[in-house]
Amino acid sequence: MNIEQLIYIVEVAKYSSLSVAAQNLHVTQSTISQSITNLEKELEIKIFKRSRGHGAVPTDEGRVILKLAYEVQKKLEEIRETANLFNSTEVGELKISSLPGLMTFLVKAISTFSHDYPHVNLEITEKSGTSVIDDVKQHKTDFGLITHSNDLSVNMEGIAFEALLEGKQKIYVSKHSPLAFLGAVAPEDLFDQTIVIYQGELMQHFVQDFFDKYQPLKILFTTNNMAGLLQAVNENLAITFAPDFVMQNYPSVINGDIVPIELTNHSKVNISLGLVRSENKHLSSYANKYINFLKSEIIKI
Repeated sequence: MNIEQLIYIVEVAKYSSLSVAAQNLHVTQSTISQSITNLEKELEIKIFKRSRGHGAVPTDEGRVILKLAYEVQKKLEEIRETANLFNSTEVGELKISSLPGLMTFLVKAISTFSHDYPHVNLEITEKSGTSVIDDVKQHKTDFGLITHSNDLSVNMEGIAFEALLEGKQKIYVSKHSPLAFLGAVAPEDLFDQTIVIYQGELMQHFVQDFFDKYQPLKILFTTNNMAGLLQAVNENLAITFAPDFVMQNYPSVINGDIVPIELTNHSKVNISLGLVRSENKHLSSYANKYINFLKSEIIKI
């Protein structure tokens, strides 16, 4: 068995065609055919069913072998990319999309990453959850960082989601609010409150569910600007709902100007902070490296 044989079977499987694979790899069709035959003899299994009408279709055993071959090919690409970065001053690029409020997690990993990969430029943009997912699907970014809940219906076709951190919704109020001294409140305790809402799919879904189950609260405004939202809460103009892992990194929460409160007697919603990536896009070695640094920072929380 050799690397070329694994590359050949992966390329054939992509197009179900030896001729297309041969054209793409700049070798003859007979070279690929003989290589696959030799590999099948060595492994003592059939990898493809070959016919003129249907081309080359993987067998059940072949699918298992192809999955492993694809993993080997990805590792080879990572080795080449890593070697190129070490041996070249060529500038690489890593693009990330993220929900607002999650930048703290991303920034913490940059220092270590930049030390190891000084020639890689990072581009981080803040967008809505749907836009982050769309960017990943369209390969506009390498990966995204979003919050996700099991009860929120989002089109994740072609997207792999990896949860990095679990959290829960809390209420956030000014330290001057009477609620700040309670520690925990029931939904009924909020009926006379004014709320400011973050303009994101998960947050709006949660708030609407709360309104449907109990009663609508007076809305001060809806925004995708976290600075404005935090200012409204800090000045005791409104309260807000937010995932605890998002809010815990803001200075106004750290210094006690904004206080987190538990919401009791309400159905719990599991909220995850996680990575989204395309299932059919190869991540570069430095993208994977950055993700590892990011995971290391999140573990410290």
